[in-house]
Amino acid sequence: MLLTLLNEFRTSKNSKTRKLKMLFRLILNHGPVRAEALASLASMKPATCARLLDELSKSQLISTSELGESTGGRKPILYSINSDDGYVVGIEMSDLYSTILLLNLKLDILGMIKIKNEHFEAAEDMLDYLSIKVKQLLSDHQLTIEKILGIGIAIDHILERDKIALSDYNSRITDLFNYINNKIPCFITLGSGITFAALAEYRLRYNSESQRFLFTTCDTDIRSCTIINNTFAPAPISTAQAFGHTTIDINGQRCECGSFGCLKQYSSLSAIKSRVIQQFRLGKSSIINELVKSESEINYHIIFQALAADDKLCLEALEQAAYYYGIAIANTILTLQPDVVVCGGTLTPKNHFFEMTKRSIEEKMSTFPNIKTQIFAANDSYEIVAQGAGGMVLEKYLAD
Repeated sequence: MLLTLLNEFRTSKNSKTRKLKMLFRLILNHGPVRAEALASLASMKPATCARLLDELSKSQLISTSELGESTGGRKPILYSINSDDGYVVGIEMSDLYSTILLLNLKLDILGMIKIKNEHFEAAEDMLDYLSIKVKQLLSDHQLTIEKILGIGIAIDHILERDKIALSDYNSRITDLFNYINNKIPCFITLGSGITFAALAEYRLRYNSESQRFLFTTCDTDIRSCTIINNTFAPAPISTAQAFGHTTIDINGQRCECGSFGCLKQYSSLSAIKSRVIQQFRLGKSSIINELVKSESEINYHIIFQALAADDKLCLEALEQAAYYYGIAIANTILTLQPDVVVCGGTLTPKNHFFEMTKRSIEEKMSTFPNIKTQIFAANDSYEIVAQGAGGMVLEKYLAD
């Protein structure tokens, strides 16, 4: 019944169905929540709201098992989505380790498979193997493809690995969509890891306290995603790296995009590596001298190893990257004025990168005391992208 009703949400333009969908989305975003609050949020008469809530309850889309705090009389009923009978699958495709998760509608992880892939394996071959593993995971939980709402897949890592030109993204995405849909005939959505990670961070930790949410990651590329008023409108996969091309210095280094002074040239992993090698060539003292025999051996893992030993040369490169990353985020805060900013990616948990980034933001924002943006580090979870990929399935069902 759940799948039938949510399919109706996705396809029907009926006025009553749209109202039911709106209430379900509000409960997803704000639950556990009282009927009075829902009526206010939906701009509905209390009687109309109560009737529709009763219908959602009878359809088992929502639960009324939780009770709120009493104000003197009986404890009020709180409405939550019923996550017991709804399942989604989230997948992060990578040529290192791919992740497959079985999730309920609250994005709790019910089952997981991690797959080590061979480098430069064709995307179609990876999808063949992943489809087998999806069916295995579902079988382990006494489920079939027909029992899940759909599958969300983060594919941007593979597109970038295969060096797909941005002009060819749409056709390649269509090809991959058709390929996987023939393998697993259910509702499929493909997207970018940054949008999926932002969705999961927001749904799991911030949706009750943030109306203007900015999520950003600093890695080999620098990305961002925004969620405003609980509305998630993911940007195309081809624009996921746009934040890394924010201009930091108009007279700065030339970027691969053709512009000068892009953030990527100052704060990405590749920028840190370039800075470390430059200082290494100048003969600066570093633990790296003990870890490699030649400059060609310097890679990200060597730099991380040096950072773990508090190597001064690498720490200075990291601090400079954090400074410029913070400046770029502060500029975005001045434009967007989000109430919450979350910083993720490989660099965020390294040494004091997040603290230095936050300090850089706060120094820039100190002259704007009325902008009360809170800055947090992302949850350190390797499953966050796959969780968001599964969450996007439900988002698609509830989209207008």
